[in-house]
Amino acid sequence: MSFSSNRYKQRKRLYNAWSSAIKLMSVPLSKDLKARLKIKSIPVRANDTVKIVSGGFKGRSGKVARTDVKRRLVYVEGITGKAQKGKTKLVGIHVSNLLLTRLDLSDKYRKLILQRKGVSPELLEKEPEIGVVEAPAAGEPETESVKSETTSPGETVSQTEAVGGKPTEEKKEAEGGS
Repeated sequence: MSFSSNRYKQRKRLYNAWSSAIKLMSVPLSKDLKARLKIKSIPVRANDTVKIVSGGFKGRSGKVARTDVKRRLVYVEGITGKAQKGKTKLVGIHVSNLLLTRLDLSDKYRKLILQRKGVSPELLEKEPEIGVVEAPAAGEPETESVKSETTSPGETVSQTEAVGGKPTEEKKEAEGGS
């Protein structure tokens, strides 16, 4: 069987691939994980932690809630959008826009995949999860970005986006007379 080098045929083959082609759900690893595990990518699964590297949600990270193999989408906790009638639902992020920051090793098949790729079994047995733990300072909530805007003279609105994806607004009156 021969394979074509035409770009459009390769793209067609990608989109018409069967659902069991799990390799297509592979996500590149973060620099720390690449250095520790000495592999470049691995298929993403539920309970992994990912960071979004491009798109409208760029820079945000969260735990994978579920995956859609047919559409090659990953649903991340905290990345929500509005559905009909004002409800919120998880937004699907394409696997090409993700970076894997933490692996969940509770699945025995995941461990077998890593061993087949050459990761030492001792490293896998030591830790139930491999990755960088980014803990906030004591007593501080975990936040990603703070945006401040001045809406009217003497009033400032600052918007803090929590990792959970729910923005909170605080209005502060500027001190001063008049």
